[in-house]
Amino acid sequence: MASVIPKQVKKDRDQITIKLDRDVLQNLEHYCRYLDSSRDYVINQCLAFIFRKDRPFSDWLASQGLAACAESNGTAAAQAVPKPLESKAKSPAAQGRLPIAE
Repeated sequence: MASVIPKQVKKDRDQITIKLDRDVLQNLEHYCRYLDSSRDYVINQCLAFIFRKDRPFSDWLASQGLAACAESNGTAAAQAVPKPLESKAKSPAAQGRLPIAE
């Protein structure tokens, strides 16, 4: 019999050790409290956001013959690297800024 709630997908995780500037670490702690989430979750989500939004990084991955790894659906499948949109105005990433909200 199928259960109402599906089984949780377990993702492979690796442990790393990093050093952060004190002010960055303090803001990380505040943000974790704000979200009521762990450091691991917040850092993972921040990096995943940057990897999705940084167009030059996506372009570099494509030039290296690599694909960005899918992180949101719990699979290890690779997703296609999107082609840059043609636009006369510079994107926020090209201007050195990234938008906060999606």
